[in-house]
Amino acid sequence: MADSVGTAGTVTRSLFASQIEDDSAEREEIDFKMVTFSLGGKDYGVDIMRVKEIAKFEQFTYVPNTQPFVSGVYNLRGDIISVIDLRVMFNLPASQRSAGDTQDGLIIRLDTGLIGVIVDSIDKVVGIASDTIQPPHPIFADINIRYISGVVEHDSKLYIILDSERILGESADEPPTSTGEMIRETGGLTTAGAPTAPLEKMPANDQVANIAQTLSTLTGFTVTDLNRRWVERRVEEWQRERAGNPVTNEVEAEEFLRPFYSVDTGRFWQGGLMEGVMAALPRNESGNIAAWNPGSGKGFESYSLAVALKRNNPEARIKVWASDSDLISVSTAPNLSVDERAIPDGYKEFVVEGTNGYTFSEEIRKAILFEFSDLANTSNFPPSDVIVMRDVLSFLSEGDQARILRTIGEQSGPQARIVVGDNEDLTAMGGFTLVSEGSVRVYAPE
Repeated sequence: MADSVGTAGTVTRSLFASQIEDDSAEREEIDFKMVTFSLGGKDYGVDIMRVKEIAKFEQFTYVPNTQPFVSGVYNLRGDIISVIDLRVMFNLPASQRSAGDTQDGLIIRLDTGLIGVIVDSIDKVVGIASDTIQPPHPIFADINIRYISGVVEHDSKLYIILDSERILGESADEPPTSTGEMIRETGGLTTAGAPTAPLEKMPANDQVANIAQTLSTLTGFTVTDLNRRWVERRVEEWQRERAGNPVTNEVEAEEFLRPFYSVDTGRFWQGGLMEGVMAALPRNESGNIAAWNPGSGKGFESYSLAVALKRNNPEARIKVWASDSDLISVSTAPNLSVDERAIPDGYKEFVVEGTNGYTFSEEIRKAILFEFSDLANTSNFPPSDVIVMRDVLSFLSEGDQARILRTIGEQSGPQARIVVGDNEDLTAMGGFTLVSEGSVRVYAPE
């Protein structure tokens, strides 16, 4: 599945412009990457492997009787996470913000779950050699030295590298701040708000409405005309499978949605899908072909799309803009390496053997630009002949779905071809026509 977009609203900016510059240096020396940010006028960094997302926080739920540095709890695509203001925790100056203002922050992965942290501003991703990191020094006394894993100089800036697990994990001396413990301390906050009455006792419309509310809260899945017919069928199946019991937790919500996801999600397109895409998409054998793949995830779909376009148009100049709101995925996708057994036959001419498995040829890798971006917070889309966004729209709000489709319709001519999920119907949204139906359905703006 493509990474979904949640209520936290990740920042739409290409943090990886600087990373491209870093990668031009000797690659073997860069073995540590960090997301950098500012706190109280100083530059800090945190291991990129600990960062799930860059976020814009707003509309916290206040939690009484907690430490001053706990800003509240936040619904992140169904997960109720604690949000900590690092400036308050470290007694650093923080500018006053009006009610409703968004605040820059990070979603951090801890051993016990996710947690949000507020900072002054996000800077960029920096790649360094780990052997250049120096031990912390008491000169950084404004932050307890045990919270610092090291310091490093890069491009004339001195970065203080924080140990997120020591600061925010359950081993810290401060009150527990993990998601689970925050929920327990605040008297049982729940994420679902799910119905407890059997579905079979509700009118059909109420069944779908209750399921829609629960899926939105637990997974970020939004029921609209785009996917309503599938949800109605799935509700009927669910009643038969579960004796009319409703969806009440995240595990059940994911089970409900499992049949929704498109074929070959999270892997290279196999024969049926690949051949269907190649047959349905337009040809321009010697010109330029531009494609857009939001929700690119780890890159399997983007590479599949590039291969399909290249097989269709061997002499054409191919460009694929691939984007996702998962910071780690878009950071690692350019260097995707797989076992030979995972490569379908139609891909063999486009891969080369490396030291850690097979990677794509330079021609294919150069054709794809991976960027950190969030559909929920941007209105600038690359002009494209082909748009592949399978299952992505359903995990956006109804307003964002309408806005993105409206912009695509305005910016793309009738010659553009759009592929959405197997269980998404663009004709139900208005403004789009089904132009090809088979193993893959392809649409065009009206």
